[in-house]
Amino acid sequence: MKTFYWHDYETFGLNQRIDRPAQFAGIRTDEDLNIIGEPDIWYCRPAEDYLPQPGACLVTRITPQTAQEHGLSEDEFARRIHERFNETGTVSVGYNSLKFDDEISRFLFWRNLYDTYGREWKN
Repeated sequence: MKTFYWHDYETFGLNQRIDRPAQFAGIRTDEDLNIIGEPDIWYCRPAEDYLPQPGACLVTRITPQTAQEHGLSEDEFARRIHERFNETGTVSVGYNSLKFDDEISRFLFWRNLYDTYGREWKN
């Protein structure tokens, strides 16, 4: 069965190469856009050697303290997202994905030793 996995990131900055995700949200639908299952909402704990951009925290209203308290380690965060994107028959979609979110995913997967492009052509 083909499904769409709609997703979005909130990040601690706008530079996809160096800034880190703060939160991920996703929901799966069928081809008729009927929701399948429960939504995924995860925070990512910031690395100890990373300083979030204050402006990003003001825009998203996600503080490093919130992400630290409620977040997953970056490797667990990446694993969960990678699993959702790579379920058989999945098309991952989102607003501004090509320009921003896909790059956040690629750098997240690269830092955590996951295949960065497989989700785009496999299954």
